[in-house]
Amino acid sequence: MTYDMVALCRAEPDAAALLGALLAAGPDLKLAAVEAAGLVQLFDPGDGRLLLTVETTRLVRVPGETERLLGVALDDSFDGRVWWVECRAPDGDPRAAETGRRFTAELVAITGGLTWASR
Repeated sequence: MTYDMVALCRAEPDAAALLGALLAAGPDLKLAAVEAAGLVQLFDPGDGRLLLTVETTRLVRVPGETERLLGVALDDSFDGRVWWVECRAPDGDPRAAETGRRFTAELVAITGGLTWASR
């Protein structure tokens, strides 16, 4: 199982926003890209365990889709679209969950928006 988090961004997260959020998640963490899958992963530098996997940003333009999938209704400030950035942390690892929360919180602080978590 995983602990899933989504940043629902008003503005498109550019490379600087994503890098800033990744650094905020943990400046000491090791970063690796899985280019073929469009993923970025963060690892604990001490023991090498996976802490967070971040997926490619997706633009969602379908009205009501975030409410249907997540139970989150978007207000008019999203202008009928939202940039969806999903990440997953291994279940049962408090450091991994906190890494994901820091990443999503920083990303929406930069782009505007809100966060959602599976619990």
